[in-house]
Amino acid sequence: MKNIILIGMKACGKSTVGKLLAKKLGIDFIELDSEIEKAHLLSKKESLNFREIFKKNGSDYFRKLESEVLKDIFKEKKIKEFILSCGGGTPLNENNQETIKSLGEVIFLDADKMVLLPRILKHGVPAFFPFQNDPEKSLDELLEKRKPIYEKVADKTISFTKETPQQLMERIINFFSRHSREDGNPDD
Repeated sequence: MKNIILIGMKACGKSTVGKLLAKKLGIDFIELDSEIEKAHLLSKKESLNFREIFKKNGSDYFRKLESEVLKDIFKEKKIKEFILSCGGGTPLNENNQETIKSLGEVIFLDADKMVLLPRILKHGVPAFFPFQNDPEKSLDELLEKRKPIYEKVADKTISFTKETPQQLMERIINFFSRHSREDGNPDD
């Protein structure tokens, strides 16, 4: 089986679905944001979560570190099979797009806006929202910008509104089952 790379907006369920997939398939789960936190700790000797890293050091620093971590994962990919959950902004960088596609099969979890908004706002308005006083407008603008990029990078888009993480995991597994049968290689 190929590695599975999950992309999509913040709060679309990448981490939750990724962990379920990894457990079901018996392979490693990699959370890109957690790997960024580890890399930041190593380089700056400062323990911060990914949100704090972004706020304290800015977008440029965060995106550069994100690209470096993604390249490190690429170097290690021959060692093990894995599920990778990318940050919502990871595919926006063109260099990251190439790396993501080379890591494995890319799945875009396309959650409906009405699913995303309450999930995102659960932790307050994110720093990357362009209109801090109008979260819905911010999300609309981000979706308009990001969705075509996600679709371009993805090998498969899974759109959803009410499905549970378990149901999404099953859809992904079914996709791979059908995909490998069509290719004539059930072990791919």
